[in-house]
Amino acid sequence: MSRFILRRLLQSVLTFFGATLIVYALMFSIATDPLQALAGERPLNESQRAQLTAQYHLDEPFLVQYGYYMRGLLTGDMGRTITGRPITDVLAESWPRTIQLTLITMVIVVVVGVTGGVIAGLRRGGVFDQTSLALTLVVIGTPVFVLGTVFQTVFAVELGWFRPSYAPELGLATYILPAIVLGLLSLATAMRLTRASVAENLRADYVRTAAAKGLGRGRIVGVHVLRNSLIPVMTFLGTELGMLMSGAMVTEGIFNIPGIGGRLFQGIRLEDGPLVVTIVSLMILIYLATNLLVDLLYAVLDPRIRHE
Repeated sequence: MSRFILRRLLQSVLTFFGATLIVYALMFSIATDPLQALAGERPLNESQRAQLTAQYHLDEPFLVQYGYYMRGLLTGDMGRTITGRPITDVLAESWPRTIQLTLITMVIVVVVGVTGGVIAGLRRGGVFDQTSLALTLVVIGTPVFVLGTVFQTVFAVELGWFRPSYAPELGLATYILPAIVLGLLSLATAMRLTRASVAENLRADYVRTAAAKGLGRGRIVGVHVLRNSLIPVMTFLGTELGMLMSGAMVTEGIFNIPGIGGRLFQGIRLEDGPLVVTIVSLMILIYLATNLLVDLLYAVLDPRIRHE
């Protein structure tokens, strides 16, 4: 087990540095003048250009520039935005909102999606199963911005059940409707995946063997079927956490949530290289950490994986 963890950690480290190197290269190559990109719309004189060149080591080779950036990132010095504001302040202000939105979304996906998938799998061919399959297919085929606009118009503007935009005075309640919109695609996918996995395991040989031994249906489903069925679902949920954070850009834009997605969109639009690279690097780190956690949870769900 320790060798497996060490191998996954090494793979994660290599992936992190490789991905951040690509993002760093792409972000600073899209602008014809990287110095002007750093300064935004402000005109630059020669002294300012010399100062920015020294500050960001632009007179050094590319790999050396990347090395300086990673050293600052790993030591907590994330630099400044093109407006001169410390990136740590921007992140400290934006991350809590996106984290709250993502966690509420994950709760909705796990509770509704996984539970609905289990019920559909156990009652395969029933009314709930057929209805959920049709609804999830519609959700999967509809873009997020369309779902967000429809839900905002119907449930916030027309029915008045929610606020149509971000309202900090409501606390966590202000994230309910955006979390539903953000998690609809993941919920639909999790439900279909859980349903297929449960239905497949119900037809497995070990289920028939357990029934032949006299075990009750509740024990067979709760101990054997669910434990094996949740392995692919855990894989999906682990990768989906990172996808939800990156996908929050659209949802935060629809509901005017000043989270990390909005900051990332603003940084891309203004060609704010340091801010964009830092946000993407942290998202990559979160994505790798959740995948490592999922790999470790495999050992809990399936002892055969721990043995291997």
